[in-house]
Amino acid sequence: MRTAAQRIAAYTARAQSSLMDPARAATHDLAVANYTAHASAFELKQNKLREWLNDQGIDTTAFFAYEAYNAELYHAWKTTAGDSLVTTATNLVAKYVAQGLDEADLIDIALNVYTVTVPPAEP
Repeated sequence: MRTAAQRIAAYTARAQSSLMDPARAATHDLAVANYTAHASAFELKQNKLREWLNDQGIDTTAFFAYEAYNAELYHAWKTTAGDSLVTTATNLVAKYVAQGLDEADLIDIALNVYTVTVPPAEP
């Protein structure tokens, strides 16, 4: 797992170029600041997820799938709210259950990491 500092350094390296458009160069510092805020906030959620996975004794081979779920849930959490967030989180749970992850674990992650209450699927 890359740290926020590693993600920011990679982003900054990609953004710096002698061929950069002057209009883009003017907004470079703002873009780096925005990405820094994003990477730092995402790292906190990712660390919280890792703690939860370790506490639950989840097999490390499944970490990547749970991290993919976490990344999608993080995006939804940052871009939606209220009923829309619950609906999106419910759809994500269904998506990852179809891929073989445990529904109860996914619902618990949504609640403990993002404080989003996802109703269990109806039988």
